[in-house]
Amino acid sequence: MMEQLELQTEAPLYGGLCLSRHDGVVFVKGAIPGERVIAQLKEQKRDYSIAEAIEILQRSEDRVQPRCPVFTVCGGCHYQHISYERQLAIKEEIVTDCLQRIGKTDIALGTTLAGQQWHYRSKAQFKLSDDGAIGFYKEDSRDVVPLDECLICKEAINVLLRRLRGARFIRGIKEIHILTGKNTIAYVKGPDVDEGRMDFFLDVGFDGVVLENGHCVGESHCGFTIGGLSYTVSAQTFFQSNWELNLRLIQRLSEALGDVVGMTILDAYGGAGNFSLPLSPRCRGVTVIESNPYAIADGKRNIESNQFKNIKYISRPLEKTTINTKPKAPPPYEVVIVDPPRVGLTTAAISRLLTLNPHRIAYVSCNPATFARDIQKLSQHYTLSAVNLIDMFPNTYHCELMGILNRK
Repeated sequence: MMEQLELQTEAPLYGGLCLSRHDGVVFVKGAIPGERVIAQLKEQKRDYSIAEAIEILQRSEDRVQPRCPVFTVCGGCHYQHISYERQLAIKEEIVTDCLQRIGKTDIALGTTLAGQQWHYRSKAQFKLSDDGAIGFYKEDSRDVVPLDECLICKEAINVLLRRLRGARFIRGIKEIHILTGKNTIAYVKGPDVDEGRMDFFLDVGFDGVVLENGHCVGESHCGFTIGGLSYTVSAQTFFQSNWELNLRLIQRLSEALGDVVGMTILDAYGGAGNFSLPLSPRCRGVTVIESNPYAIADGKRNIESNQFKNIKYISRPLEKTTINTKPKAPPPYEVVIVDPPRVGLTTAAISRLLTLNPHRIAYVSCNPATFARDIQKLSQHYTLSAVNLIDMFPNTYHCELMGILNRK
């Protein structure tokens, strides 16, 4: 058994950790910056150690009682023991540190966008054990933690979760994803799912169920609205699960881009058209880059349902986007939007972005470290003029960012 340490926690770190020092650097889980704790040493690396707080000797005034009975057991939330005001301050501190230390910029954050702390998720991915228990995985394991409800999920999801618990028909299913908007659908994954029993999902209140093999009973898409526009996504397409904050992000991005009348826009990693649909009426045209075939099909359906004529999809990575190589030719796109996965932009993607040479880049990110790294790589040719934190995921350490870069 590893030793216990008495530690004074310092700065917050991405990942739900706090920095501390005891014969070197120690990353502490379950503490708040400024607390003094007894921590159990969990793991020792060459350059640092990881420990978990087991007793609070000096409490932060921002420590609160977690609302969820399985907090610290379920791996979904990390900040329920911290007041929401301090959660936001911690995330702002982490983002600022990344921008300064990795991005080499001292830009001040704009106003943080925040919404409701609880019941905000419109999508949840529930795991099932062999004996039919349904919930989320215990942190760092494949053990299912059974749930009656998830406090960060929409109540419509919790109602259906309770109806699914204990049902015999869910044996053999490995995952059930629930999406809720205008309607509610289930996406069911597992090798031994009985297609003939899928009507049960309709009986308990779902509008449709989609299997991993594509078989569908009832409705196959989940519907939302973006500024009066119709927007639908399939179960296999990524979308922002905090829909209320997503709408505010879209509005902030649109305002930050300013007047785009007559401009051409490239929307890289564009999904089903989250940004391109609302921008379409304001600009000359939008090209969406997307590789997920389900997202492409969703996007084309959204284009058709809203009767837009100036959006087109290409299934080609940003690294291979066509450019105009004629001398002194104007940029093919005046504005480029990038919303890459957590790993950020590849070196080749940044190179192509610089070759495209747009007047303005809107960079949406879910990882402050890779965001800051890419901003630094672009800094020779672009100036970061604004950056906002969007708290898409309250009670977790995850951060969503939007930055606007202008060509020098």
